[in-house]
Amino acid sequence: MTPMRDQLPHRGLEAWKWSDLRAEVAKHDPAGFDASMEATVSLPGDVGEARATVAEPDDLMGRIAAEYAADSVALRIPDGASYDRPLELSNLSQGNGRVVIEVGEGATLDVIERHDGESGFANLDIRYVVKAGGTLHRTVLSSDGPEMIRHVRAHVTLWDRAGFKQTKLTFGGAFSRLETRLACMGAVDVEMSGAYLLDGSRHADITHYIDFAAPGSTVRDAVAGVVTDKARGVFQGKFHVRRPAQQTDAEMRHDALMLSDTSRVNAKPELEIYADDVECAHGNTIGQLDENALFYMRQRGIPETQARALLIEAFVAARLGDDEDMLGLVRDWLAARA
Repeated sequence: MTPMRDQLPHRGLEAWKWSDLRAEVAKHDPAGFDASMEATVSLPGDVGEARATVAEPDDLMGRIAAEYAADSVALRIPDGASYDRPLELSNLSQGNGRVVIEVGEGATLDVIERHDGESGFANLDIRYVVKAGGTLHRTVLSSDGPEMIRHVRAHVTLWDRAGFKQTKLTFGGAFSRLETRLACMGAVDVEMSGAYLLDGSRHADITHYIDFAAPGSTVRDAVAGVVTDKARGVFQGKFHVRRPAQQTDAEMRHDALMLSDTSRVNAKPELEIYADDVECAHGNTIGQLDENALFYMRQRGIPETQARALLIEAFVAARLGDDEDMLGLVRDWLAARA
């Protein structure tokens, strides 16, 4: 291994104990590890794109991205702006990339990130800053091939009265980790949801860390997973409520379906609370399809394969809401396995 590859996170680290990136890179020797990512940015309205050198990242994967992509794509949404179409990030297939997006005061922005490499290595360090009263809606679609190794870490800083909504859908890869780290610097409103659907020997890791530094925030975080064959799903979530963050109202849920005896799910929702006037809760369930519901549907003439697909779709749709593009991808995944 090159020195940088030797520094990759591994299962000896608590936060990576179920997602051994160093072992996967050593196993596959993927193309793109020491390359720069040339992301394609589709800009709404009058947003301008620039290149900027930003501060040295304080996390390992961010430093690796900085080693091969010293300059970041830097975008700023003007104060009070809103657009009738989203900002899209694509061509995130291989290499290391850095992106910084700042949403101005009172501005509104929709962002769609498309991760769809066939094979190789991709490492994206993306930073969002949402200023006071701004709103960001982030959609992450990950439809990589079974030989793709991907790491995405989003750092999101929210200032007072900011709103943040995030929806993730991933079908995993040889290795996939989609991590979101929130810094709630004022009273903010957050809604995070997502789903993973995995077959074959695919691996997907959804990790969320929410840091509350000020009072009055509301957060809802819910993830659903479906795994079959020899696939492995990982969910890690943590609320870190600092002492000044009184009147925090936060809930976290993870629910997973295991459709085969050889699939695996590892989940660890956590609370670390230093304030004494908060309402925080977390929950986790892992199980199989409801046999009673399946029997009820079959009694009404619905074939077993269709009944199972309808139950799985309903289970996932509870997290993805009415996003027809995402639900269409879920239906395609179910149809391919029918």
